[in-house]
Amino acid sequence: MLKLSRVAPHEWEFVYPAIYRDLMDEFHAGCELYEEGDLDEAERVFRAVLAQMPDHLDALHHLALVLSERNLVDEARDLWEQDVRIGRKAFPKDFKPGRDRLEWCLLENRPFLRCLHGLALVKYEDGEIEEALKLFQELLSLNPNDNQGVRAMAQEALFKLGRFEDALEITKQYPDDIMSDTLYGRALALFKLGQRQKATLALQEAIEYLPLVGKELLKTKHRLPRTARPDMVTVGGADEAYYYWEQWGQFWEEDTKALEWLREIMKQTATKIHRGTY
Repeated sequence: MLKLSRVAPHEWEFVYPAIYRDLMDEFHAGCELYEEGDLDEAERVFRAVLAQMPDHLDALHHLALVLSERNLVDEARDLWEQDVRIGRKAFPKDFKPGRDRLEWCLLENRPFLRCLHGLALVKYEDGEIEEALKLFQELLSLNPNDNQGVRAMAQEALFKLGRFEDALEITKQYPDDIMSDTLYGRALALFKLGQRQKATLALQEAIEYLPLVGKELLKTKHRLPRTARPDMVTVGGADEAYYYWEQWGQFWEEDTKALEWLREIMKQTATKIHRGTY
């Protein structure tokens, strides 16, 4: 049976039964098969692991990934929901949500954080924005360092719900973040809230760090760069700019005033850079 153990004040770690260790070689073999694209064999291995340990969180998560790639989304979702239920049963009564943590840096916590993320994403794709947002917020509460990049999805969900103040609050939790979602999201949230001066300063900062994102947003045609790779994103690159537009372009394009403002600040910034004053 899974359980949580306190490792420091307000910090916890998952503890697994002995069989979990015994199955790691077999599980990792399944992961390698999955990464190689051999879904049939990967599924067979993950199911074999689960036959021996039904509450193996990572095997459930990876089996859900396999099913998702086969477009068996409902079955994958069922597995992620099962995965999360199993993980939550391990939480003791004295674990306080909002105060206590399951940090990503503790390896044993990663399986639960991964399955919680998987469930949040499938709910989001199904249009259950409010429910997905609750899971994104839960992840940020459990692991504030946000090694999974959940803050970007949480901000996007809040924009879809028109909750710009809450989206801005998330960016305040990561003041030094240079993710395109955070930098440009902060600027757009401030603009939507009518805080034009702060919005302009935030947008200038975003353009300074990631100018290609601003250029991509102003294009009339968008194409994924040939240099893009499915397993990585180039920070500051054309691929990052395209992916940002793909996710966030809708929020800019639905507001002509925001696009006009972006175009104006882009011109001003280009002029300052040309003069060497920026």
